[in-house]
Amino acid sequence: MKPRLVLVGLGHGQLEILARIEQLRERYEVSYVGLEETVYTGAFPQVIANEMASAVVNLRPDVTPVASRLISLDPVKRIIETDQGMIAYDHLVLATGAKSRGIGTGLKPMTDVAIEHIQASRAVTIVGGGKAGVELAFACVRSKQHVTLYAKQILPDLPNRVGRHIARRLVASGVTLIAQQYEGGDAPDGLVLDATGVVPVEWWHRSGLAEEGSFIPTDAYLRHATYQDIYITGDMAMGLNGGVDAVRSGRHVASALLGDQKPYKQRTSLNILLTTPGHALLTFGRLTWHGRCSYWIKRQIDRRYMQKFTH
Repeated sequence: MKPRLVLVGLGHGQLEILARIEQLRERYEVSYVGLEETVYTGAFPQVIANEMASAVVNLRPDVTPVASRLISLDPVKRIIETDQGMIAYDHLVLATGAKSRGIGTGLKPMTDVAIEHIQASRAVTIVGGGKAGVELAFACVRSKQHVTLYAKQILPDLPNRVGRHIARRLVASGVTLIAQQYEGGDAPDGLVLDATGVVPVEWWHRSGLAEEGSFIPTDAYLRHATYQDIYITGDMAMGLNGGVDAVRSGRHVASALLGDQKPYKQRTSLNILLTTPGHALLTFGRLTWHGRCSYWIKRQIDRRYMQKFTH
């Protein structure tokens, strides 16, 4: 009898694992728990900027969910509770993701409905000056009457000269930049969007996977530090982020499930964020490049990604 492999969530890492579903089915009895569509977070700002029709990625047609939502997990008994009942597993892959902090409308998890809500809003207030908040501000200002960005510092992870340059570009594009922390009592201009980063989800602690308020610890193979029949992908894992890390972690887990037991190696990630029309900011560690070439590279990467998962 084949071991039971249960895949939970349709994060970017899980998409990479499902891309190898035929090989996995040769080794495992595979069950999937989750939704039938997700949003490619790397591309949704382009939808808001009217540069892409949709960022929705659909579940493979040869995969049928046995349930849509995980409710709880017992890692000792190797059982998950779902909206359709209890499911036992021998191996479990979690790709449900972290969540936004809760300031207004969160960007995580992003949904097609949330994108439509942003598009329908005539004004938005964005909280957070990191890459997500800056890219969203540039995207929104193309079609909104008023975009306000609360950020004590723009792109704090990059050299100061880059942050100052992008701040000038934001203001020149029409974004109202407020260099202070957003307070809940402030009267917002339009829809409030939370781009301050992600935090752990409560059920991780309730299930015994993580300390309260902490991300999930893993070993060098992206298995849970204690329950090594559970693999963790993307920003659920302590030390990993979403986006490129999620994709790479999913590829690593897929290979591990198929017998390639190598430690996961952290690498410097290439990130590209949309700025003014026809321009983008490319970052690789502390190295940066802003211009049309970066924009062309981003468009090529995003198009290939969408094509890969368009069934």
